[in-house]
Amino acid sequence: MRYSKTLTVTLAISLLFVAAIIASCSTSPTSSPASLSNADLSSTPTSLPRPAIGGPPGYEDAYVNGNTVRINAIEVKQNPTGKAQADLYEVIYPFDPATGTELSGSWPDTPQCDPCDHTGNGDTPDDYHDHVLDSQPSNPGHGEYNALWHVYLIMPNYTNDATHNAAVNDMLNSMLPAKSEAAVDELLATQVDGIPIANEIDTQFYFLCAVVSSNAGSHSGSH
Repeated sequence: MRYSKTLTVTLAISLLFVAAIIASCSTSPTSSPASLSNADLSSTPTSLPRPAIGGPPGYEDAYVNGNTVRINAIEVKQNPTGKAQADLYEVIYPFDPATGTELSGSWPDTPQCDPCDHTGNGDTPDDYHDHVLDSQPSNPGHGEYNALWHVYLIMPNYTNDATHNAAVNDMLNSMLPAKSEAAVDELLATQVDGIPIANEIDTQFYFLCAVVSSNAGSHSGSH
C-alpha cells in the first residue's frame, strides 16, 4: 500500500527526532523518552503530493491473532468519519538511532517487510516492519468490505542514552515478532528504566482491507 502525505510527514518527524538525538548525545544526555505530540504533527508543513486513489490494490502479509494472512490494501479518500474502524499496526524493527542502520543481525526473525518503502522516500528504518491486525478482515468470497482500517506505527522509543537504547533493542528483540494486538499492547506496556520501549504513532491514514489467497499478487508488487 502507498501512504498519504500525513504518514510521510509523521515518519519524517520521527527520523528528524533521531537526528536530534545524534546532536544531543554530544551535549547534554538525558533519559527523557522520544515522543511526538499532536501539535508537532498538525503544525508541520508539507508539499508532498497525495497518492492517487482508485489504483490497483497492493498485497501484503500480515499477522492476526497469531496467524499469517495475505491481505490486499485499497486506498480510499482520506476523510475519516465516525464509522467503525479497525486497527493495523506497523511494528518497526530495532535500528541504531544514532545512524539509522538496521540491526538485522540481532533480529529474532525476518520482518514481513524487508523492506517495504510505503512512503516512496528510499531505504529508511521504518521500511523494516511487520503488519499486525487487531481482527480478521472480511474475505471477498464470504463477506464484504466493512470497517476502514486505521494505520498506527509502533516505533522503538529511543532516548539520547546509548546504553538505554541498547537495552530497548534487546527487549524488543526478545518480544518480536508481535503477531497479535495483545502482543502489540504488551510491547507498548513494557518499560526499560521506567520508559516505554515503544511509542504508538497515529498516521491518520485509512484504507480498505480484505483477506485474499496466499499467492495473490507478489511481494515485489506490494512494496
